[in-house]
Amino acid sequence: ASFSRRGKMLTTLLIAGGCALLQRPRLLQASAPQSLRLAASPLAQVPAAAPAPAAAQPPASSGKKGKGRLNIRIDDEWYDLTNWRAAHPAGTHWIDAYNNSDATEVMYAFHSDKAISMFKRLPNSRAPPEGIAPPSASTYAFRELRQRLVEEGWFKIHPLGELQKLAPWSAVTAAGVWLARRSGFWSAFAGVVCLAIGNSLAGWLSHDYVHGRQPFAWAMRGFGELIGGMSTTWWSNKHNMHHALTNEVGYDEDIALDPALHLWAPDPRHDTLPWLRQWQHVYWPLPYSILFLYWRFDSIRYVLKDKKWGEAARLAAHWAAFSALVPFRLLLASVWLSGLITATIVTVTHQSEEIFLGDTLRKYDFVEAQFRSTRDAKCNNWFSDVLWGGMQWQLEHHLFPTMPRYRYPALSKVLAQFASENDLTYRVTGEFKIIGDNVALLKKIGQGPQQPGNPNSEPLFKQV
Repeated sequence: ASFSRRGKMLTTLLIAGGCALLQRPRLLQASAPQSLRLAASPLAQVPAAAPAPAAAQPPASSGKKGKGRLNIRIDDEWYDLTNWRAAHPAGTHWIDAYNNSDATEVMYAFHSDKAISMFKRLPNSRAPPEGIAPPSASTYAFRELRQRLVEEGWFKIHPLGELQKLAPWSAVTAAGVWLARRSGFWSAFAGVVCLAIGNSLAGWLSHDYVHGRQPFAWAMRGFGELIGGMSTTWWSNKHNMHHALTNEVGYDEDIALDPALHLWAPDPRHDTLPWLRQWQHVYWPLPYSILFLYWRFDSIRYVLKDKKWGEAARLAAHWAAFSALVPFRLLLASVWLSGLITATIVTVTHQSEEIFLGDTLRKYDFVEAQFRSTRDAKCNNWFSDVLWGGMQWQLEHHLFPTMPRYRYPALSKVLAQFASENDLTYRVTGEFKIIGDNVALLKKIGQGPQQPGNPNSEPLFKQV
C-alpha cells in the first residue's frame, strides 16, 4: 500500500501521538481448462541464458533522429516510441520506465487484444540500443506457456465463477447494514466487522474488474466507485507499476512506506525517526489501518483535479447511499478496519521477499523478478479463501493479472511445475506464518543498523 508524501508525514504524527500505547507492545473455483501437459511438450528453442538486462535509461529528451531516442523491445523487435510516448493512454511514465528495456511481458499482461494487435504499427527503431542482453531462457519458456494458456481458454470468464465472487460480498455487506442499524453496542460492533469485511471484498472485486479485459469487466468497472468508494482510474494508474516492477525501489509505490515503516536499512539522511523505527514491528497496524481512508481522499482529489466527472458522480452516490444506510461513525470505523485487513493481505506476499535496490535494481527479467519478489499464501479454510480475495495466489495474479482469479488454484500447479523446469523457486507459506515473517522483518529492519548509501522510496517516475 502506498502513501503520498503528505500522507506519510501525517501517518508519522499519528504514530507519534499514540506512543503511549506502544509502551506495552502486543504482538470459488470454476472448472479449469484441460491440463497443459508441459512435460510432454518440449519448449521452443531459445538462446542460452544471458546476462541480466540493463536498467532502464532516463527518458528521451531530444526529438532528433538517432539522439536521445526512446527504444523499447517487444517480442524481440525494437520500437522507437520517442514521438509516441505522450499519446500513451496510461501516461508517459510507463514508456519512460522501459526505455532501452524489454517490455514484452508487460505489454501482454496489461493490454487488451485490440491494443496488442495495434502495437506492431509502431515505428521500428532505426538504431536499436547496443549491449542489451536478450531475454533469458525462462522468459522464452514463459511466453510459450502464456500462449498455450490463451489457446486453452484460461483467460475466459465463467458465469458461475463471477457469481461465486459476488455472493460473499453481497451477503456480508447486507448483514453489516442490518446490524449497524440496530441498537446496542454488540450489534454496532458486529456491523462494523461485517461492513469492513464487505468493503475488503468490494476492493477485491473492483481490483478484478479493473484488471479484466473482458466486456463483463468493462461493464462492471464502475463498481469501484459506487461500492468500493475509490476512483478506478486513479487506482489503476497507481497500481499497475507495482505489478510490472514489483519490489523495485523507486518504481513500486507499494513499498514506499518510509518514514512510517522501513522495509530496508535506511541511509542516515533518510532515517528521520530512528527512535520510532525500532518499534515498527509493534505499531505497523496503525499506518496500515488508514490505508482506505487515504485512498478515498486521494480518489476524490484526483477525480476533481482531472475532471473525471463520471467517476466523481459515482463517488458522490457511494457516500450518499452508505451514509443514508449506516450511521456515519460506524461507516468510518468499518473503512478503518477494512484498511487494516486489506493492507495486511496485499503486503505480506511481497514485503518479506527480495527487494531490489542498488546492484539488484532492474537486474532480472520480468519472470524471474516476479518469482523472486512474490510468495503465495496457503489459506487453511473457506473463510480465509474468501477474505483473501484471490490475493493468496499472488504469483499467479502477478504473472497473469487479466486471468479470472478462480483459475488460479489450478494454475498454481502449472506454475510449480514451470518453476521446477526453469530453475526458479515457487514460494508458498501458510497464511499466519507469512504474516509472522513480515512482522519479523519489520523488527529486524527496525532494530538493525543504518546503511549509508541506501535510497529512500522516492518514486523515479510520478505515476498519479
